[in-house]
Amino acid sequence: MLLIVSVFLAGLLQSICLVVGVSWVIGREKRRFAVRLDEIQHEWFDHAEGEPHKAAQVLDASGAVVGSAAARSIMASLNAEKSHVARVAGGMADELQSQQNPLLGLLAGGKRGKGAAVMQLAQLLGPVLMGGSHNGNGTGSSGSEYTGRKHRE
Repeated sequence: MLLIVSVFLAGLLQSICLVVGVSWVIGREKRRFAVRLDEIQHEWFDHAEGEPHKAAQVLDASGAVVGSAAARSIMASLNAEKSHVARVAGGMADELQSQQNPLLGLLAGGKRGKGAAVMQLAQLLGPVLMGGSHNGNGTGSSGSEYTGRKHRE
């Protein structure tokens, strides 16, 4: 029976030592963590007079990066919109130019295909080449309209 009591007391003593040891290690690590946290806090938030602290510097730099990226994105979308408007305006100007002076529009390289350009050139130059005068309404000296195709009778 003495052996059982001594084994029991030894186990109890070991358990008590283990609990005390673990709580001492946990307390020591907790103090080290608190000290390190305090050091980090001083490193990031304490500053000399007239200088920003480290956290403010990081926030300022990240704000500059984000702001620059946002500005580039806004400028790219504005430039794309401006380019689109310029293309539309340029197309309208080309169309007006080709309506007012078809030969100049043809020489400027309108947006129509080559076949349409040849037909338009034939309409413009046909009456002149046929020997008739062109009076602006698409009719030659004979009074028939020249379309670049054979005349229907």
